[in-house]
Amino acid sequence: MKSIFVVGNQSKPLCEDVVRELGLKLDGKAKLVGTSFSKDVVLPDEPIDLLISLGGDGSFLNLVEKVLEREIPIMGVNFGRLGFLTAGLAVELDSIMDAFLNSETEIYDRMMLSVDIPGREVFPRPALNDVLVCAPDLGRVISLEVRVSDEPLIQFRGDGMIISTPTGSTAHSLSAGGSLVDPQVEAILLTPLNSQSMSSRPFVVRPEARMEVTISSDGGPAKAFCDGKSLGEVQPGQSVSVYRHPNRIKMVQPKSFRFMSRLADKLGWSETLS
Repeated sequence: MKSIFVVGNQSKPLCEDVVRELGLKLDGKAKLVGTSFSKDVVLPDEPIDLLISLGGDGSFLNLVEKVLEREIPIMGVNFGRLGFLTAGLAVELDSIMDAFLNSETEIYDRMMLSVDIPGREVFPRPALNDVLVCAPDLGRVISLEVRVSDEPLIQFRGDGMIISTPTGSTAHSLSAGGSLVDPQVEAILLTPLNSQSMSSRPFVVRPEARMEVTISSDGGPAKAFCDGKSLGEVQPGQSVSVYRHPNRIKMVQPKSFRFMSRLADKLGWSETLS
């Protein structure tokens, strides 16, 4: 019998009711080893075959560190608009769980990034979507130097630099003009954010590359973010290192899941075909 842990976003309407109904549905079919509605989730020590995230892409990202080291498969169920990280909507939960219980789901391994800031505690940190190094305040610019595997790539002034996985290509990088990449591709994306140089362009590098983003010593500090979570200020002369994480996250999707169809629906491309 499969062991399942459910994490719900309490701010989402009816989430607690859905968790309660899910517990009833799993009765006799799977073992519900626990539930949580807290952002600071504590998982039990016993084996977990599936962690279900009820919320949205933000709720899903909040659980990445919890499941990564223990290699716990995770499945997201969205309340509201369909996200890129989730398996489906809350109204589809019954069919999604039937698919899991009937072995009609697949595990997709997605590459992760590590971000490190020398001298900081509790580092490196994992990122599923992206790492952002940016100006500390709206309306200000910073000067950055970017090196790839110890080779100089670009120096520019602008709002910052986004370094993302293929999974994160549909997140902040997309809004900044970055390339869309199939999440099964192995690569790292660099997307300049509002560069003052017209020659600055998005760039894709091999997954084994190591990025160093250095804050110019003749300017002010920058801020760093990992999957939307603040990592604090980075001082002039300091660097943010980003490289491939040794582990992959295990994302559970129904076998019927098709990334291209999800992409077309989210971006409205399918409307032009109807």
